[in-house]
Amino acid sequence: MKNKQPLLREFLSMYGLFLLCYTVTHLKFEWNFWTKDDFAIFAKYALADTPEAHLAVAKLVYFSKATWMILLVWLCALRIPFRRALAISFGYYAIALMFLFPVNLYTGLNLLLAFGFCLEEWRLARQRPATA
Repeated sequence: MKNKQPLLREFLSMYGLFLLCYTVTHLKFEWNFWTKDDFAIFAKYALADTPEAHLAVAKLVYFSKATWMILLVWLCALRIPFRRALAISFGYYAIALMFLFPVNLYTGLNLLLAFGFCLEEWRLARQRPATA
């Protein structure tokens, strides 16, 4: 019988931190989208001063999120365990942000979270038996 990690331990990990950060970030995004200026929702990625520049930022945001989800779906289709696939795909997303947008607090925190999440998954993968 497999030894299952308690649910609390799952949420007190980088995976749990990722889930918390992802939830808070996207709830804040929705709040800004529905209650504030349309352009305010992209300010965490990059600042723009014209409608055309705002649209350019929005396109890059869409590209980064869409490619992250495509990678996640393909990793899952290749039967990579979900947590590992999420860590790998989020690592890609964090690196993509660094290339697509100015380095700022948001992109830096994403990179730091992705690094910790990937490191934890790598460590856990090394501890699991090869047949798991």
